[in-house]
Amino acid sequence: MGIGNQLREWAERNVGAAESDDAVVVKTTRYLRLSMIVLVIGLAAAILTEYSKSHLKGGGSGHCWQPSISAYYYTPVQLVFVGALVAIGITLIVLKGSTELEDVFLNFAGILAPVVAFVPTPNVGECGSVLTDTANRGVNISNNVTALLIMAGVALAVLALLKWLDQPATSPPGLKAPKDEALAHRIAMVGYVAVGALYIAALALFLLNRPLFNAKAHWGAAITMFAFIILAVINNAINFYFTRKQVEAERAANSTADGSKAAKPLNRYAVIAALMVATPFAVVPWAGDYKAIWLEAILITLFTAFWVIQTQELWNHGLRTPEGVLATLQEPQGAPRNDIPGPDHAP
Repeated sequence: MGIGNQLREWAERNVGAAESDDAVVVKTTRYLRLSMIVLVIGLAAAILTEYSKSHLKGGGSGHCWQPSISAYYYTPVQLVFVGALVAIGITLIVLKGSTELEDVFLNFAGILAPVVAFVPTPNVGECGSVLTDTANRGVNISNNVTALLIMAGVALAVLALLKWLDQPATSPPGLKAPKDEALAHRIAMVGYVAVGALYIAALALFLLNRPLFNAKAHWGAAITMFAFIILAVINNAINFYFTRKQVEAERAANSTADGSKAAKPLNRYAVIAALMVATPFAVVPWAGDYKAIWLEAILITLFTAFWVIQTQELWNHGLRTPEGVLATLQEPQGAPRNDIPGPDHAP
């Protein structure tokens, strides 16, 4: 039998999806989370490679650091910096949070990430293997931010159209109590309105006061992006706590054990949230001219740790569920299982 006939028979046998809908969704969210981790690693690798070849602008020997990660835009790291931020931003928007609040926080952080990339910091810095100047900064911002605003405007319009057509749903009917379902829809709507207000404010500033936009948009977007990331981590810590509390209460009610209590695993999201909140207070007083890069490096490291932990927790479920939290309480820490619950496969 020729290779052509073999391929034809294979195509005839493999009609439709290879896996269940649930498995496809879980694997998609799994790899989106993994991609976020890989993107941060890639950015770190580009910066460390540049550090190995760096020197001060005025010459001299020895390696040096830029005053901020954002300042690496003006070094050979530029393409990785912009590409990573845009990809991370899209991933943050695409990923559905386990709660409506987390989803709103991730959406805001994701929307701001491309602004950080497309509006480079005005501070070029003095360190690099090669340093570009700011001669074309204004032209680049004008072109890239115009495209970004058009894309964002189209996205907001499409979401409004889908809402008008009654297409989107926060959760499938019957998954939540009517009261909780209504609250979820209200949170989603408030988030949409807030994003719309941010879009209008950015558009107005971009059109009416370009010098102010070019001077302030980068750090305004960067600080706000990190704030929403921290809020997402805090929300995860709270949601994990109450989900685990519910699971433990149900397990205790159904248990016939002797009443002894197992030790609770540490709420790692709470630890990361506390470290993120404490970072500015710990770094700013002593870091001097390098406080920005220290802040960014520590927060990005904690952000990566958060995604590693969340990827591990949600490996088999995609979103946080009582069954998923129960699995984390019952199973030893280590490599996650590969089984994925499908429509006829209870977790």
